[in-house]
Amino acid sequence: MQAYSCDKVALYKITGRKIIVAAIIAVMPQLSMAEELLPETSVKETSAKETGVEQLPEVKVSADQEKTNGVVNGYVAKRAKTATKTDTPIIETPQSISVITSDQMRDQNVQSIQDALRYSAGVVADQYGLDSRSDNISIRGMDGTQYLDGLRQINTYYQDIARPDPFTLERIEILRGPSSMLFGSGGVGGVVNLGTKRPQEAAQNEIGVSIGNYDSKRIQADFTGPVADTDNLFYRLVFVGRDNGTQVDHTEDKRVIVAPSLTWKNDKTTVTLLAQIQRNEVNSTNQFLPISGILTPNPNGKIKHDTFIGDPDTDKYNTDSTSFSWLIDHQFNDTFSVHQNARYNSSKNTYNVLYGNVFAADPFVPGTNQRVINRYVDFSKIDTKKFNIDNNLQAKFSTDRTTHTALFGVDYSRFKQDRKGFGDAGLGNPIDVFNPVYTPVDYSGVASYQNPTAYQFQTGVYLQDQIKFDQHWVATLGLRHDRASSKSDGSPAIVDKKTTGRYGLTYLFDNGWAPYVSYAESFQPVAGTDRSGKVFKPQEGEQYELGVKYMPEGSKTKFTAAIFDLTDKNRLTPDPSGGPFDSIQKAEVRSRGLELEAATSFDNRLDLIASYSYTNAKYNKSNVLTEKGNQIEAVPKHLATVWAIKHFAIGDIDGFRAGLGVRYIGESYDSTATFKTPDVTLFDAMLGFDRGAWRYALNASNLTDKEYVATCLSRGDCWLGPKRVATATATYNF
Repeated sequence: MQAYSCDKVALYKITGRKIIVAAIIAVMPQLSMAEELLPETSVKETSAKETGVEQLPEVKVSADQEKTNGVVNGYVAKRAKTATKTDTPIIETPQSISVITSDQMRDQNVQSIQDALRYSAGVVADQYGLDSRSDNISIRGMDGTQYLDGLRQINTYYQDIARPDPFTLERIEILRGPSSMLFGSGGVGGVVNLGTKRPQEAAQNEIGVSIGNYDSKRIQADFTGPVADTDNLFYRLVFVGRDNGTQVDHTEDKRVIVAPSLTWKNDKTTVTLLAQIQRNEVNSTNQFLPISGILTPNPNGKIKHDTFIGDPDTDKYNTDSTSFSWLIDHQFNDTFSVHQNARYNSSKNTYNVLYGNVFAADPFVPGTNQRVINRYVDFSKIDTKKFNIDNNLQAKFSTDRTTHTALFGVDYSRFKQDRKGFGDAGLGNPIDVFNPVYTPVDYSGVASYQNPTAYQFQTGVYLQDQIKFDQHWVATLGLRHDRASSKSDGSPAIVDKKTTGRYGLTYLFDNGWAPYVSYAESFQPVAGTDRSGKVFKPQEGEQYELGVKYMPEGSKTKFTAAIFDLTDKNRLTPDPSGGPFDSIQKAEVRSRGLELEAATSFDNRLDLIASYSYTNAKYNKSNVLTEKGNQIEAVPKHLATVWAIKHFAIGDIDGFRAGLGVRYIGESYDSTATFKTPDVTLFDAMLGFDRGAWRYALNASNLTDKEYVATCLSRGDCWLGPKRVATATATYNF
């Protein structure tokens, strides 16, 4: 680790790649000057004139001015784009959607996408606990698919990209349920669409530093405004540098991000160019600890939650990612407009790991009294390149009684991945999980492997019409056809063609209530063949949803309630007539449930969000007799959250704020209903103070430092929940 010091702030450059951050270093004198402006401790409020710090005006955005790619004040967004690919009021969308704003992410000091989703209905955000590699998200009992600016970001489980940082985002939109009509192949659970920060017309600059437990340090900066006093060219530069420890011994989580962007616009055209360079250096926090000693009794006691069973000199999970995007919008006239989003990403990942060989009825080495386990070793280098582009033509027009927002689009994606490495079971030295001793591991003579280059291609054509008639009824109708193919060098391509739809109807009452009903479909290609060589069909999902939304005009209140019934068909299950690795497509999962979500801002400067969800997600069909009829693993039936933040004054001094959150995660099981993971209630809190151009905050998640298990799987491994993370932050705006 190398450090560059500018006065009292350290910028960290992660070894292995030289990322020049001259633009950030250039503004560091501003932070040094600002240090002299820190207010003295006093009961009396110090005025801007006395401190020399100009009070920045608050930027207000009304509901009519709100844009789906812009700033939202507070926690309640009124519009979203993910559900329709158009700038549409949420109340007119016949599907459940939530928006997490930058204000909410800032107040809760979220450090990952998982953190940001913790207070959303129907979402299991920490499904597999603390994971330094990726964000594990379940929506309505199914995997969620991650997008960035409407373009798919992750194609495989992980190792596609460097893990996103919430500070680079303006908002996060969660669309629940199938979405193939809009986005093509994807899971039945839903979409998490990340919205990137883009250049703003008004100059706004901030630099923030933070420290926390586990010896965590972070600096972040965000600069935006017009270029050289122009009125049509705007820039933005976002920077993140962090060096964090974690709750697991011998593991670190380091990150550097530089994300410049530029927008040119006139009265009809807007062109935005975005780039991002990111370097992550982490160790895997997931240790694949055995169930015995974590969830069930072990004669040696309890395995400590900070136990590291890898090799400190070997384990790593490093990712270099570079992306370039462009977003183009052109308005031909009052009726027609055209939009294009495109992104190219190149990512290289090195993953070296030793992990517990716990995937057996008795994972411990015989004669060690359940203390010693063998370890797997897996070294890999993965090179991924992706290109996505989405083009659509939008037409807005009216007839005597109806108004239409029609959309016709074509999108294309290309994914290429090379993987090489070596690894095999049992090569790692055995280790005592109650008293680990780290010794060098000899890998000499181990054969390496080179996987064939893998490709995925997809082309989709879609048509959608949002029809409003009599100013109260809104029908949303959409149809899409996709051609998806996957292949690897030396093997024939597997081609899937599928037509999917989404149909919904909403009624808008004058008082802000809007009941709706919808039907949506999804498909997901499945790689491989059965024992007779027949190519697997895609998984097919469908959902029926009935709900109601309450969003009164002119208020900052949102309430949604939804019941749903979704089914995922053609899932793989073991072939009873074949070998141990043969599968057939006779498995089916069905998820039904209820979701309630509310957000409001009271007149007494109190903001509140709350959610509750019931998810009954079961293996409807399976050849694994111990699975059939059981709840899906790691999916609690009950989730409930509340977060409130209050702004207040003490005496004559205003600018204080305090927040408190409660999260209830219900009990869950493994897929065979053998091991129960207990329920848990967690608390989050924050204290803050704004003074002049400075903003101070102290945040703590899992305030009581509760040790808990996120889930244990029937294969034999357990995943641990995040312990307390406390952070103190100071931000200077200028």
